Amino acid sequence: MAHEFKSILVGLVPSDAGAGAATPGVHFSIGLARRFGASLTFHAFVPRASTPYSAVGGFAAGIVATENKRRHELAQAAVDAAKHAADAAGLACVMDLPDLAFEQLSARFNHQSRLHDVTILDAGDDLLGDNRHAIEEALFNSGRPVIVVPKAGGSPEPQRIAIAWDGSARSARAVNDALPLLQSAQTVSVIVIAGEKDLSEVAQGIDLLGYLERHGIEGEVVNLVAKHGDVAETLRRHVRESATELVVMGAFVHSRFRQAILGGVTRSLLESSPVPLFMAY
Repeated sequence: MAHEFKSILVGLVPSDAGAGAATPGVHFSIGLARRFGASLTFHAFVPRASTPYSAVGGFAAGIVATENKRRHELAQAAVDAAKHAADAAGLACVMDLPDLAFEQLSARFNHQSRLHDVTILDAGDDLLGDNRHAIEEALFNSGRPVIVVPKAGGSPEPQRIAIAWDGSARSARAVNDALPLLQSAQTVSVIVIAGEKDLSEVAQGIDLLGYLERHGIEGEVVNLVAKHGDVAETLRRHVRESATELVVMGAFVHSRFRQAILGGVTRSLLESSPVPLFMAY
Protein backbone atom coordinates (compact mmCIF):
# COMPACT_ATOMS: atom_id res chain seq x y z
CA MET A 1 0.00 0.00 0.00
CA ALA A 2 1.29 3.45 -0.88
CA HIS A 3 1.81 6.13 1.69
CA GLU A 4 -1.35 7.94 2.70
CA PHE A 5 -2.05 11.63 3.08
CA LYS A 6 -1.72 12.30 6.80
CA SER A 7 -1.25 16.07 6.75
CA ILE A 8 -3.09 18.47 4.45
CA LEU A 9 -2.38 22.18 3.94
CA VAL A 10 -5.16 24.31 2.50
CA GLY A 11 -4.29 27.70 1.03
CA LEU A 12 -7.09 30.24 1.39
CA VAL A 13 -7.06 33.09 -1.12
CA PRO A 14 -10.33 34.93 -0.42
CA SER A 15 -12.17 37.37 -2.65
CA ASP A 16 -14.57 40.12 -1.63
CA ALA A 17 -17.48 38.13 -3.03
CA GLY A 18 -16.91 34.82 -1.28
CA ALA A 19 -14.72 35.28 1.79
CA GLY A 20 -17.52 34.39 4.20
CA ALA A 21 -18.25 30.97 2.70
CA ALA A 22 -16.22 27.78 2.67
CA THR A 23 -14.77 27.24 -0.81
CA PRO A 24 -14.84 24.09 -2.97
CA GLY A 25 -11.20 23.56 -2.01
CA VAL A 26 -12.08 23.65 1.68
CA HIS A 27 -14.88 21.11 1.22
CA PHE A 28 -12.57 18.89 -0.86
CA SER A 29 -9.86 19.05 1.80
CA ILE A 30 -12.31 18.15 4.56
CA GLY A 31 -13.47 15.10 2.61
CA LEU A 32 -9.87 14.06 1.96
CA ALA A 33 -8.94 14.52 5.62
CA ARG A 34 -11.87 12.39 6.75
CA ARG A 35 -10.96 9.70 4.23
CA PHE A 36 -7.32 9.38 5.31
CA GLY A 37 -7.58 10.50 8.93
CA ALA A 38 -5.33 13.45 8.10
CA SER A 39 -4.61 16.66 9.98
CA LEU A 40 -5.84 19.92 8.44
CA THR A 41 -4.09 23.28 8.38
CA PHE A 42 -5.85 26.30 6.88
CA HIS A 43 -3.42 29.04 5.79
CA ALA A 44 -4.69 32.47 4.73
CA PHE A 45 -2.59 33.57 1.74
CA VAL A 46 -3.40 37.28 1.92
CA PRO A 47 -0.26 39.46 1.64
CA ARG A 48 -0.05 42.74 3.50
CA ALA A 49 0.06 45.85 1.31
CA SER A 50 3.11 48.09 1.63
CA THR A 51 3.48 51.84 1.24
CA PRO A 52 5.49 52.68 -1.92
CA TYR A 53 8.75 54.51 -1.23
CA SER A 54 7.60 57.24 -3.58
CA ALA A 55 4.48 57.85 -1.49
CA VAL A 56 5.42 57.77 2.16
CA GLY A 57 3.23 60.68 3.25
CA GLY A 58 0.36 60.44 5.67
CA PHE A 59 -2.30 60.29 2.94
CA ALA A 60 -0.71 57.28 1.24
CA ALA A 61 -0.10 55.58 4.57
CA GLY A 62 -3.77 56.02 5.43
CA ILE A 63 -4.86 54.40 2.18
CA VAL A 64 -2.54 51.45 2.79
CA ALA A 65 -3.78 51.09 6.37
CA THR A 66 -7.38 50.98 5.15
CA GLU A 67 -6.49 48.40 2.52
CA ASN A 68 -4.68 46.24 5.06
CA LYS A 69 -7.69 46.37 7.36
CA ARG A 70 -9.86 45.17 4.49
CA ARG A 71 -7.42 42.36 3.68
CA HIS A 72 -7.25 41.24 7.29
CA GLU A 73 -11.04 41.12 7.49
CA LEU A 74 -11.15 39.05 4.28
CA ALA A 75 -8.55 36.64 5.62
CA GLN A 76 -10.31 36.34 8.97
CA ALA A 77 -13.65 35.65 7.28
CA ALA A 78 -12.10 32.96 5.08
CA VAL A 79 -10.41 31.27 8.04
CA ASP A 80 -13.60 31.43 10.12
CA ALA A 81 -15.64 29.88 7.28
CA ALA A 82 -13.10 27.07 6.84
CA LYS A 83 -13.02 26.36 10.58
CA HIS A 84 -16.80 26.31 10.75
CA ALA A 85 -16.93 23.75 7.92
CA ALA A 86 -14.27 21.60 9.62
CA ASP A 87 -16.08 21.82 12.97
CA ALA A 88 -19.33 20.75 11.29
CA ALA A 89 -17.51 17.69 9.92
CA GLY A 90 -16.13 16.86 13.35
CA LEU A 91 -12.53 17.58 12.35
CA ALA A 92 -9.90 19.44 14.32
CA CYS A 93 -7.85 21.96 12.37
CA VAL A 94 -5.00 24.42 12.73
CA MET A 95 -5.53 28.00 11.59
CA ASP A 96 -2.67 30.12 10.24
CA LEU A 97 -3.48 33.81 9.74
CA PRO A 98 -0.13 35.56 9.15
CA ASP A 99 0.05 39.33 8.75
CA LEU A 100 3.04 39.52 6.40
CA ALA A 101 4.17 41.21 3.19
CA PHE A 102 4.27 39.07 0.06
CA GLU A 103 7.87 37.83 0.25
CA GLN A 104 7.63 36.86 3.91
CA LEU A 105 4.20 35.33 3.39
CA SER A 106 5.46 33.25 0.45
CA ALA A 107 8.39 32.00 2.53
CA ARG A 108 6.04 30.99 5.34
CA PHE A 109 3.67 29.25 2.90
CA ASN A 110 6.60 27.37 1.34
CA HIS A 111 7.77 26.26 4.78
CA GLN A 112 4.30 25.05 5.66
CA SER A 113 3.78 23.19 2.39
CA ARG A 114 7.05 21.27 2.79
CA LEU A 115 5.82 19.96 6.12
CA HIS A 116 2.54 18.60 4.73
CA ASP A 117 1.83 15.68 2.42
CA VAL A 118 -0.27 17.68 -0.02
CA THR A 119 -1.43 21.26 -0.55
CA ILE A 120 -4.96 22.05 -1.72
CA LEU A 121 -5.92 25.33 -3.41
CA ASP A 122 -8.92 26.71 -5.23
CA ALA A 123 -8.45 27.51 -8.90
CA GLY A 124 -9.91 30.98 -8.34
CA ASP A 125 -11.13 33.49 -10.89
CA ASP A 126 -7.91 35.43 -11.41
CA LEU A 127 -4.72 33.49 -12.08
CA LEU A 128 -2.82 36.75 -12.42
CA GLY A 129 -3.29 37.60 -8.76
CA ASP A 130 -2.78 35.91 -5.40
CA ASN A 131 -4.36 32.65 -6.56
CA ARG A 132 -1.67 32.19 -9.17
CA HIS A 133 1.10 33.19 -6.75
CA ALA A 134 -0.09 30.66 -4.19
CA ILE A 135 -0.36 27.87 -6.77
CA GLU A 136 3.08 28.59 -8.20
CA GLU A 137 4.69 28.82 -4.77
CA ALA A 138 3.27 25.44 -3.78
CA LEU A 139 4.11 23.82 -7.12
CA PHE A 140 7.64 25.10 -7.64
CA ASN A 141 8.97 25.44 -4.12
CA SER A 142 7.38 22.82 -1.88
CA GLY A 143 8.53 19.50 -3.31
CA ARG A 144 4.99 18.28 -2.59
CA PRO A 145 1.96 17.62 -4.79
CA VAL A 146 -0.77 20.21 -5.21
CA ILE A 147 -4.46 19.63 -5.80
CA VAL A 148 -6.20 22.54 -7.54
CA VAL A 149 -9.98 22.44 -7.13
CA PRO A 150 -12.25 24.21 -9.66
CA LYS A 151 -15.41 26.14 -8.86
CA ALA A 152 -17.49 23.04 -9.56
CA GLY A 153 -15.68 21.22 -6.77
CA GLY A 154 -14.89 17.53 -6.91
CA SER A 155 -14.96 14.24 -5.06
CA PRO A 156 -12.17 13.41 -2.57
CA GLU A 157 -12.82 9.77 -3.48
CA PRO A 158 -12.55 9.85 -7.29
CA GLN A 159 -13.45 6.56 -8.97
CA ARG A 160 -12.46 7.57 -12.51
CA ILE A 161 -8.96 9.06 -12.75
CA ALA A 162 -7.05 10.15 -15.85
CA ILE A 163 -3.26 10.40 -15.91
CA ALA A 164 -2.02 12.98 -18.44
CA TRP A 165 1.16 11.13 -19.38
CA ASP A 166 4.05 12.56 -21.39
CA GLY A 167 6.83 10.41 -19.93
CA SER A 168 8.49 13.33 -18.15
CA ALA A 169 9.99 13.27 -14.66
CA ARG A 170 7.21 15.60 -13.51
CA SER A 171 4.54 13.22 -14.78
CA ALA A 172 6.28 10.31 -13.06
CA ARG A 173 6.40 12.22 -9.79
CA ALA A 174 2.72 13.11 -10.05
CA VAL A 175 1.79 9.46 -10.60
CA ASN A 176 3.86 8.32 -7.63
CA ASP A 177 2.45 11.05 -5.37
CA ALA A 178 -1.12 10.19 -6.43
CA LEU A 179 -0.84 6.46 -5.63
CA PRO A 180 -3.10 6.72 -2.55
CA LEU A 181 -5.91 7.93 -4.83
CA LEU A 182 -5.07 5.75 -7.83
CA GLN A 183 -5.12 2.55 -5.78
CA SER A 184 -8.74 3.01 -4.75
CA ALA A 185 -10.09 4.16 -8.13
CA GLN A 186 -12.30 1.92 -10.24
CA THR A 187 -10.92 3.16 -13.55
CA VAL A 188 -7.48 4.60 -14.31
CA SER A 189 -6.78 5.87 -17.82
CA VAL A 190 -3.32 6.78 -19.08
CA ILE A 191 -3.90 9.60 -21.56
CA VAL A 192 -1.28 10.09 -24.27
CA ILE A 193 -1.95 13.02 -26.59
CA ALA A 194 -0.21 13.01 -29.96
CA GLY A 195 0.99 16.35 -31.22
CA GLU A 196 2.10 17.76 -27.88
CA LYS A 197 5.78 16.75 -28.11
CA ASP A 198 8.10 14.05 -29.43
CA LEU A 199 7.51 11.06 -27.15
CA SER A 200 9.74 8.61 -29.03
CA GLU A 201 12.48 8.60 -26.39
CA VAL A 202 10.43 8.66 -23.20
CA ALA A 203 8.51 6.05 -21.26
CA GLN A 204 5.43 5.15 -23.28
CA GLY A 205 1.92 4.89 -21.91
CA ILE A 206 1.97 1.12 -22.21
CA ASP A 207 5.12 1.03 -20.06
CA LEU A 208 3.36 2.95 -17.30
CA LEU A 209 0.73 0.22 -17.07
CA GLY A 210 3.36 -2.18 -15.78
CA TYR A 211 4.35 0.26 -13.05
CA LEU A 212 0.73 0.74 -12.05
CA GLU A 213 0.09 -3.01 -12.04
CA ARG A 214 2.93 -3.55 -9.57
CA HIS A 215 1.05 -1.22 -7.24
CA GLY A 216 -2.20 -3.13 -7.65
CA ILE A 217 -3.69 -0.69 -10.16
CA GLU A 218 -5.31 -1.84 -13.39
CA GLY A 219 -5.11 0.82 -16.07
CA GLU A 220 -5.74 1.39 -19.75
CA VAL A 221 -4.00 3.54 -22.34
CA VAL A 222 -6.07 6.08 -24.25
CA ASN A 223 -4.36 7.67 -27.26
CA LEU A 224 -5.75 11.01 -28.38
CA VAL A 225 -4.87 13.45 -31.14
CA ALA A 226 -4.82 17.15 -30.33
CA LYS A 227 -7.14 18.80 -32.82
CA HIS A 228 -5.66 22.06 -34.08
CA GLY A 229 -2.79 21.49 -31.65
CA ASP A 230 -4.92 22.37 -28.61
CA VAL A 231 -3.74 19.81 -26.07
CA ALA A 232 -5.56 21.35 -23.10
CA GLU A 233 -8.93 21.41 -24.86
CA THR A 234 -8.41 17.84 -26.11
CA LEU A 235 -7.85 16.70 -22.53
CA ARG A 236 -10.80 18.73 -21.23
CA ARG A 237 -13.09 17.22 -23.85
CA HIS A 238 -12.00 13.70 -22.94
CA VAL A 239 -12.50 14.41 -19.23
CA ARG A 240 -16.06 15.56 -19.84
CA GLU A 241 -16.97 12.73 -22.22
CA SER A 242 -15.49 10.00 -20.01
CA ALA A 243 -16.91 11.35 -16.72
CA THR A 244 -13.39 11.55 -15.31
CA GLU A 245 -13.30 12.89 -11.74
CA LEU A 246 -9.61 13.75 -11.30
CA VAL A 247 -6.65 14.46 -13.60
CA VAL A 248 -3.12 13.57 -12.49
CA MET A 249 -0.42 15.53 -14.32
CA GLY A 250 3.03 17.03 -14.13
CA ALA A 251 3.27 20.82 -14.26
CA PHE A 252 5.13 21.97 -17.36
CA VAL A 253 7.08 25.21 -17.12
CA HIS A 254 9.33 27.44 -19.18
CA SER A 255 12.43 28.85 -17.54
CA ARG A 256 13.20 32.52 -18.10
CA PHE A 257 15.66 34.60 -16.14
CA ARG A 258 15.90 31.76 -13.58
CA GLN A 259 12.18 31.95 -12.91
CA ALA A 260 9.70 29.21 -13.62
CA ILE A 261 6.82 30.27 -15.84
CA LEU A 262 3.81 28.02 -16.34
CA GLY A 263 3.63 26.34 -19.74
CA GLY A 264 0.66 26.97 -22.00
CA VAL A 265 -1.11 23.63 -21.42
CA THR A 266 -0.65 23.79 -17.64
CA ARG A 267 -1.85 27.39 -17.50
CA SER A 268 -4.88 26.66 -19.70
CA LEU A 269 -5.95 23.73 -17.53
CA LEU A 270 -5.54 25.74 -14.34
CA GLU A 271 -7.70 28.49 -15.80
CA SER A 272 -10.42 26.09 -16.91
CA SER A 273 -10.70 22.51 -15.73
CA PRO A 274 -13.97 20.64 -15.18
CA VAL A 275 -12.40 18.50 -12.41
CA PRO A 276 -9.68 18.81 -9.75
CA LEU A 277 -6.07 18.66 -10.95
CA PHE A 278 -3.52 16.63 -9.00
CA MET A 279 -0.21 18.23 -9.97
CA ALA A 280 3.48 17.79 -9.23
CA TYR A 281 6.63 19.53 -10.42
